[in-house]
Amino acid sequence: MRLITRTKGIGLIKPPVPFALCPEPYSLNAHKAVMDLGGDFSGMKQLLLTCSAIIMLFITTGFALGNEERGGYVGTETCLECHEEQYESYLKNYHAIEGDPRTPAAKQMCESCHGPGEIHAEEEDVELILAMGRDSDVPAVKKNEACLECHTKGKLTLWHGSTHEDRILSCSNCHSFHKGYQKSLSKPSEIEVCVECHQPIRSQLFRRSRHPLREKKIKCGDCHNPHGTIADKLVDAQYVNLKCLECHAEVRGPFLWEHPPTVENCLTCHTPHGSTHVALLNGKTPYLCQRCHSNQGHAGELYARGASQANQSVYRALNNKAFYRACLNCHTSVHGSNHSSGKTLLR
Repeated sequence: MRLITRTKGIGLIKPPVPFALCPEPYSLNAHKAVMDLGGDFSGMKQLLLTCSAIIMLFITTGFALGNEERGGYVGTETCLECHEEQYESYLKNYHAIEGDPRTPAAKQMCESCHGPGEIHAEEEDVELILAMGRDSDVPAVKKNEACLECHTKGKLTLWHGSTHEDRILSCSNCHSFHKGYQKSLSKPSEIEVCVECHQPIRSQLFRRSRHPLREKKIKCGDCHNPHGTIADKLVDAQYVNLKCLECHAEVRGPFLWEHPPTVENCLTCHTPHGSTHVALLNGKTPYLCQRCHSNQGHAGELYARGASQANQSVYRALNNKAFYRACLNCHTSVHGSNHSSGKTLLR
């Protein structure tokens, strides 16, 4: 809702007045209509309270009508008549622990998540029940509401406004507690769930330099929180360096002689999922280094054969400048150095 404020002299008098309540388009007549509400805005306050009460009444009535259309609760025994396979898989899941008052088993069992099933059982119509499957026609927001009645803390705290919510994904796109997999995933492992959508990442995991996700030594959730974070790319930390340093503590610092990219962002030089270059680098040295070190002289030298070296092999002409580890042959402490003579990161 757009907001305007009425003016008096050169100052602004607040609180703001909802623009939607003014005649369109906004004009002097509209401004006068707002001013006529009174300087204390008591009329506006009463109007807003009345509108809020009406909206809440409609919302409450809508939910009530939705439940009435489905009838009452019929119990798990009725569900079992048709959905025995789903019920058996449900019993293997932590949602079926009756001793935990937070679980569906401690409430209405199947109908805790799927809603009242009386009319669905009588009509045998899937549209008369809250079908949670990923192929269901039920809107993602409606499915998520059922899950978010309980799952609101911990890693799900930042779900609202997260990348996956903005993309209108439902919980059942990734989860299904009828499959029997760990964490109620829809597939046997996290990586299989994630790469179903993130295909470019999947291809990177087959490159020669990569993190060991395929070997299941780590998983996507070790670095990302798919339910929402405060950092970019759903990285589960305040910023990406803090996540990298959880494992790569040897480059944490602080160093006497720092390499600025190391402090600013690991992704300046590295790519996290897979690279055709060594050590998950974004490019081949020395050309990766020369993206920053382009100054005249040694660092910015063009590493190619000159006219006088036409008869020499590339390996002889360039010596160690462009082969093996290139710059890193000499600048071994590229992340930073604590040596008193380590200004150029040679030791």
